[in-house]
Amino acid sequence: MHAVSLALTVSMATCGWGGAHGVMRQLALQSLPDWQQELLGEAGTRLCGDYLSLQDQHAGGQRPDLDPYCVVPGVALSLHDVNPVPATTGGMRFYLGHTRDAVQEGEMDEAARYLGVLCHWLEDPSSPTMHCVEGFIDEARLRELIPPPDDLRGRHYLYGYAGIGDNGRYEMPAEFAHTPVLLGRTIDEAAFHLQRRQRLNARMARQSLVPLVWDEMHGDGAEAARIRGELMAAQTRTTADAIFTALCLASDRVEGDTTHLDAVPLTDFVSDYHGGSTTMPYRWVPFLIDAAFDQQRNVVPLELAGPHGPVQFERGIGMGVPFGLDWSFGPAGVMSRLSATVGLSPHSVEGASATFAVLVNGEEAVCVGPLAAGEARQIDVPLPTDGPAVELRLETRVAPAVPGEGCLAVWGEPTLHR
Repeated sequence: MHAVSLALTVSMATCGWGGAHGVMRQLALQSLPDWQQELLGEAGTRLCGDYLSLQDQHAGGQRPDLDPYCVVPGVALSLHDVNPVPATTGGMRFYLGHTRDAVQEGEMDEAARYLGVLCHWLEDPSSPTMHCVEGFIDEARLRELIPPPDDLRGRHYLYGYAGIGDNGRYEMPAEFAHTPVLLGRTIDEAAFHLQRRQRLNARMARQSLVPLVWDEMHGDGAEAARIRGELMAAQTRTTADAIFTALCLASDRVEGDTTHLDAVPLTDFVSDYHGGSTTMPYRWVPFLIDAAFDQQRNVVPLELAGPHGPVQFERGIGMGVPFGLDWSFGPAGVMSRLSATVGLSPHSVEGASATFAVLVNGEEAVCVGPLAAGEARQIDVPLPTDGPAVELRLETRVAPAVPGEGCLAVWGEPTLHR
């Protein structure tokens, strides 16, 4: 493993990371164990060069010879963006499976082509550009939030050409070092965790947009360069983990501690929330991740009654009543169940009560309550074993004659278990 000191400016070639793809890919390869670098051999050089952006070369039908690497049979897929879970599951299985087959046949150059497309697909949504924002915000709304000064009105915010989302200026952390982490002991498990990582990195990029655009429009760009460097460092770790995992699976070598794959907090997944409201005090912010509201809308720890007094939860969801929050992930069969502790926060108004339900693929799997403030229940929900995706909905309900005002629901430590 190598510690790398890096401060760089690279040219922008596409609407995503542009030249940064090569920087991240090189750093990722340098972090691989010696046996994997030796296994890749000269194909590793092409993974950082000729096979860096095959889907860009293929776009618009320009390179039909690349169809075997850039067209997943039977799957409608954009290889630059976050896709719906069923399509992502099909794509991840395709690239991991073809990489495995090529390695086992000794065709390392062929394996590098499939890995190159997979890595580029993982990398694009982590850039602070159009690839991270679909369904959340667009160029017009961002320009309304942060109007450009007159002399910069001709600059795009999110688009690659003449844009500022990725203008080629990056400042990576002074010392970059990473030990790759296995993201799956099977192809399905790796597909599951790779798409979880892709969505988390896209969310990180979205969260960076306001400070990045503000600094480019109204500052000197130094803070924006630092933000891009942080995003690059996070994505480099994911790219390294993806290559490491693919080569481990292809070589039937499971390395390192894998206990992190056995249980994952639900709040480590990006929810499918795109708007909605509920009763006070959650009227305009219907849920909080890893926190809760009290009646004055102060942000407070998640708390429920326990047998020996109040119990606080580090992870979970504070939610208004009635409300429902959705997640989707896949493939099915990787995680077997969901556990959580549910109830009403002691900050709830006197007389409040609510029912807690979990829906799996649209069907009610568990329903407990109504629970009053001071009551809590453990739930354990089995998950489907087959299919490209699982749709999960956590729902709070209120009886027709009971107002939802002042009901402060808590989902404590919702966790997916293998």
